[in-house]
Amino acid sequence: MTQRARVWTVAACSLLTIVVLAAILVPVPFLLRSPGPVFDLLGEADGEPVLEVSGTQTYPATGELDLTTVAESGGPAGSLTSGAALLGWLSPTATLLYDSERRDESDRQADVAVFDASLSQAQAAAANYLDRPVSSEPVVVSVRAESPADGVLEPKDEIVAVNDQRVSDGAQVAEAIRKQPAGTKFTLSIVQNGEKATAEVVSELSPELDRPVIGVVVENVYTTDFEAQLNLDGIGGPSAGTMLAVALVDKLTPEELIAGRHIAGTGTISAEGQVGEIGGIQKKMLAAAGEGAQLFIAPESNCGDVVGAVPDGLVVAAVKNLDDTITAIGDWQADRPVKGCPSAADQAERR
Repeated sequence: MTQRARVWTVAACSLLTIVVLAAILVPVPFLLRSPGPVFDLLGEADGEPVLEVSGTQTYPATGELDLTTVAESGGPAGSLTSGAALLGWLSPTATLLYDSERRDESDRQADVAVFDASLSQAQAAAANYLDRPVSSEPVVVSVRAESPADGVLEPKDEIVAVNDQRVSDGAQVAEAIRKQPAGTKFTLSIVQNGEKATAEVVSELSPELDRPVIGVVVENVYTTDFEAQLNLDGIGGPSAGTMLAVALVDKLTPEELIAGRHIAGTGTISAEGQVGEIGGIQKKMLAAAGEGAQLFIAPESNCGDVVGAVPDGLVVAAVKNLDDTITAIGDWQADRPVKGCPSAADQAERR
């Protein structure tokens, strides 16, 4: 090979390497979901309890009670490269989704607000289960972009009154707006960033709902005779609610619930203790099994995704409410049969 040929060969190889690297590093509009980290609600993080309860008598709670998550790359979480997307596509435990809608900081704030609401609902569920007092206030969880409330209200704003009529829950806020025709100006008494304030907003007709709206999602935030604080960052959404409620019950009662065992789970929860469906349950079961959990709490409404996807060695309890959850844990502790999801054949027969 001549000197000129060598030079051209090296140049061609270098150019090819640059092209390949550039292609691998090109951002692509996909969202990669995979089993995320788990957090022991009975443990510590950076020297602090992960779940801290104050204002009342608490009791020792031993064992591990894992809050499970789904990790996201790309989409709202940032740019995903084509190389990472390819590896995710090849992974048996990850899911690659086309993400055509980019989300912004307001969406992230909404996720955090929804999580805060789920912690509040978990407090209320635990308090109701233990027959402790509960009260509620309506709080803005999210504000739709370009809606009447955009730029006027913010996530975490507490709504105290609508047109001088005091409101105590989200349903009352929605009803006050629904009763007046679209185009009505409403004066809202709110608490924003800890300060009392007044906000004015004009309703509009929602084509989807066929009723007047102002463009906000309002959830109830509950007050109990104890305070709960989660010392974790970067978690959003409502799916931690059930496990938070279980952890609170364990910390607020002298009888140990987890009692040194390793349990994980997921599910939304209402103030009344109803457990709701969540996304990504197969990845959450994988994450739980990977950390050594032996029992997994799953919403019964997720059974269609659970059957046939349970990792080896993991027992799944299918629950509808907090009472079911506490019962399932007790049955498992006592080596009694645990109610799980019906088999695929059983589900087909029911249909």
